[in-house]
Amino acid sequence: MKNAGTVLMYNCSGEQFSKLKQIFAMLRLRMRVVEPDRYHIPLEELSRGKGEPGEAAEPLPEAMLVFCGLGQALLNQVLEVIRVANLPPIPLKAVLTETNREWDTRQLYAELCREREAVAGQQE
Repeated sequence: MKNAGTVLMYNCSGEQFSKLKQIFAMLRLRMRVVEPDRYHIPLEELSRGKGEPGEAAEPLPEAMLVFCGLGQALLNQVLEVIRVANLPPIPLKAVLTETNREWDTRQLYAELCREREAVAGQQE
């Protein structure tokens, strides 16, 4: 059976994320754990399993997921299953787009943090 898309996973190791991995496997999503020595590789290449490791960067301080090649209906299904499964919160989530496909991990992380701060500022 063809896989339905890929999820880049950052800091999602350990027992608390085993249920998340089971969910992704059930939905036939390929999981790619991104280690700090691959943070310099563009997101699109990471989604294909390409790119050579480089100098290990400082690990991200929190978990992050990047959904690659999922249709809107499947993405909605994945997010809903994560929500109802009572998993540890993963506030940083992104979808691979034309805009961010050439970004590296650090660029995406910085942008997601800016967006989170902007939303938090609007809610005050």
